[in-house]
Amino acid sequence: MPADKLTLLCPRLSRQFEKIADRKGKPKAGYSRFLDLRSECKLPTFLYHGGFYNDINKLEFIDVAHLGLSRITELADEIFGALWATRIFRIDWCVDLLGVPLMDLALYCRIPFAQNCSVERSRSGVTVYLRRSKDNVLLVYDRLARLKSTGAPLVKIYDGKDYLTRVEVQFRGGGVPIRRFSNIRKYARIDLLPDLAFWKLPLKRHGLRPIESLAAEGLLNRIQNLGLQATSKTFSSQEWAYLTKKFLQQRPERELPDLNELMRKSTWEWLNDRVRFPRGR
Repeated sequence: MPADKLTLLCPRLSRQFEKIADRKGKPKAGYSRFLDLRSECKLPTFLYHGGFYNDINKLEFIDVAHLGLSRITELADEIFGALWATRIFRIDWCVDLLGVPLMDLALYCRIPFAQNCSVERSRSGVTVYLRRSKDNVLLVYDRLARLKSTGAPLVKIYDGKDYLTRVEVQFRGGGVPIRRFSNIRKYARIDLLPDLAFWKLPLKRHGLRPIESLAAEGLLNRIQNLGLQATSKTFSSQEWAYLTKKFLQQRPERELPDLNELMRKSTWEWLNDRVRFPRGR
């Protein structure tokens, strides 16, 4: 339940790695030199040197969950040699929920002001995008199904477990809330899931007339297929408020995990090098 992806930018590059990149790197993805440092230096990073348009250098870490902040800092300092000038280009935070079915969680999440949302189904399972923009993505997916689809060895650890759901938030470019790498510890003090709310499991309201009962069942069926977030976006706010009040009611005993607190705890642990087992990609 850690940081899942981290990409850093810096205008500087240590002389040692600049020489290696110039000698062995090849052009790739808008950079004059690309180097897989796993094979060259046994370091868990991809190095992009000399951006075509801004001459920036990019460092993409591999298996961030297992590294912890101290190791990340050591690598960035060794390769860039200028932590004070290092910026965060992308950072993903996630939390894994063992024993929580994906649909029990994802179908009833809602972010009021998120415009783009979708549900995608593939061989690796269902992925629910609660917010999907260029610089800020919030998604929920079946982590266990994805591990099984790739044949990951980590699946054996969860043998006998039915559910493993991942909630993940991705920040890129201008959407990164804290951009200075030297200030990365501040992520432990901010809300990474603002405005995220849960509905208790909705039920058809009692006492409806036959035609109203059919309408309620149709609305519940759409929520089951698309999720609450996507369904609510097909109506105006006034229409949605009327429909839910008219046709639906909620089970008062429904309990869902406090994702904000779990995400905050997960972030704090990774920032303090408390890397818990098992972890996997």
